Amino acid sequence: MKPDETLKPYIISLEENLKTVVENNPNELKEEILGFLFAKSKRIRPVFTYLCTLLLDEKINDDILNLALCLELLHSATLVHDDVIDESSLRREKESFYSKIGSKKSIIIGDYLLSLCLLVLSKIQNTKVLEIFSQNILKTINGEINQFNARYKVQNEQDYLNKTSAKTANLFVCAAQSVCEIKGVCDKTKQALENFAYNFGTLFQLNNDIKNFLNTQDDIKNGVFTLPYIYFKQENPSCDIININESQVALYAKKAGEKANEIATMAIDNLDFTKNNYAKNALIALCAELLRI
Repeated sequence: MKPDETLKPYIISLEENLKTVVENNPNELKEEILGFLFAKSKRIRPVFTYLCTLLLDEKINDDILNLALCLELLHSATLVHDDVIDESSLRREKESFYSKIGSKKSIIIGDYLLSLCLLVLSKIQNTKVLEIFSQNILKTINGEINQFNARYKVQNEQDYLNKTSAKTANLFVCAAQSVCEIKGVCDKTKQALENFAYNFGTLFQLNNDIKNFLNTQDDIKNGVFTLPYIYFKQENPSCDIININESQVALYAKKAGEKANEIATMAIDNLDFTKNNYAKNALIALCAELLRI
């Protein structure tokens, strides 16, 4: 999603602040880190944070700007660490840190980005938001541990959804929970927005997994069995990825796409509370974009 005129100023502010926080806390890899942070990116988590705020008919103030910056830094840190775990050579259409400088320095860079996230988080000065971030960082790490331990194991649909919640959806939930805490909304609205965030994050990961299944299938070759492959193995228990043909790839990608449609419907159903049609329509459009594989 390209930011429209409503969101564009906030994205510009985000990128200015990204550059500032790195330049104010430099190291010998500053230029490489800036290159990574400003490589091709949809800034989906900051955009999601801004739209959640507008859903509540609230203003995007300094706390929300810092929240969006924290989420982008946290997400970036997890990407660097993911590339080490997956031994990935590319990230955002460029050579990954893992490929360029090896695992040891890459892990340090991931830790550096996480430290910047915590530094910015301290500016919000809300202990509940700090608690929300701490819980969700822990969930993300546990999700990575569980995914690593489950490599080359064929799970069921619910196990896949649970893993996706822990690894991907929880950062979107973190955004929704933090916005609600900063803006002090009622429990009913908070639950609706949290439910939307969970389903949106699951849809986001499922979009990535279906695309990977249709193209490189790197996830499956690395032992990360995603939903299309789980469906394939349920019906073809004696076959493996080497034996799957193009028509089967299309069939099980379509079946996973049907699940994605179910999740998108559940997500959108949680937006009835809002009176802000701009934010609601923007998020519905984002869901529709994620369904276009």
